[in-house]
Amino acid sequence: MATPGEIAAGAAVELFLVVIAIAVLYRVWGWFFQVPKRQIVQAFQRGVVLRESKVEKVLEPGAYWITPKRRLVLCDVRPTPFQVSAQELLTADSMGVRISLAGEYRVISPALFVSESSDAFATFYLELRQALRVAAGEMSSHGFFNGQAQLTARMKELLLPRETQLGVEMTKLDVFEAVPIGWQREA
Repeated sequence: MATPGEIAAGAAVELFLVVIAIAVLYRVWGWFFQVPKRQIVQAFQRGVVLRESKVEKVLEPGAYWITPKRRLVLCDVRPTPFQVSAQELLTADSMGVRISLAGEYRVISPALFVSESSDAFATFYLELRQALRVAAGEMSSHGFFNGQAQLTARMKELLLPRETQLGVEMTKLDVFEAVPIGWQREA
């Protein structure tokens, strides 16, 4: 006759083997049939769940089971640096200048960031360059070199509608370099 300790040990071994068998069956089942995957959203990320290319919801940090009909796109919400290097522009009084900018942006609306453009930062970067051209074209050469804070403020003003549309926020924008390259004559 078996002692109660032996019976408990036997039950624990059987339970362990059943759990292992279920895990193996789950893995084998997953090779042939679609099963949910466990995915993790880190503390500095937000997850955007897409179903049929439409935003279903935005997930906060944590672990989630994502079904095969859904897709999880991770967005980093930390400030991300960028640089706009060596843009040659004309001021309002036709002086040629070369300017470089440095700044930071961050994602404030992951759903918009994922759904509004196939590459939201590239779109934002093009808008940033266009805003630089417009803002520099509105300033005189004297104002350009003495009032770089006005230049960046005007650029932020021009970019605000597009930032909102793309789900990003420019947290920092500075003139990194501004060099005069000469006066342009009209032909």
